[in-house]
Amino acid sequence: MITGLLAGAGVALADRKRGSWGILGALSASQLALHVFLQLVASHQDGLGYAGMRFSPLVMTLGHAVVVLLTGLVMARAERALFVVARLLGSILPRRSTPLPVVAQPRTVCVVVVTVRTLAQLIYQRIHARRGPPESPAAGGDHVEFAT
Repeated sequence: MITGLLAGAGVALADRKRGSWGILGALSASQLALHVFLQLVASHQDGLGYAGMRFSPLVMTLGHAVVVLLTGLVMARAERALFVVARLLGSILPRRSTPLPVVAQPRTVCVVVVTVRTLAQLIYQRIHARRGPPESPAAGGDHVEFAT
């Protein structure tokens, strides 16, 4: 359970460069949280029935502070080195690959459109109807069309 919580916090903080103060703050918070959690679970308080070494609260706090400072120093140096390596790899490796060509053309969809005429269009068509002599059924191929 503790490992999962620490891993989640580490992943959440790993997206950008934090710097020394950000690292010290995260380490201090995690030290405090883990100390309280382990104190509740393992119950390592001072007492008559406790067989281990007894620490005063001042020694415990100083121990945590020293551990946070040393670990923060190591992590700040490691972070600096990691971002140098990432910058070097970024300059060597290509940033984006070219997109692959389209192999198949996208399908076209034919949609039947039904036009609905408005009343104004119907009146206009009625007023400006085609004019000319009616076609006779006897007229074969000689068909003359008049302008509309």
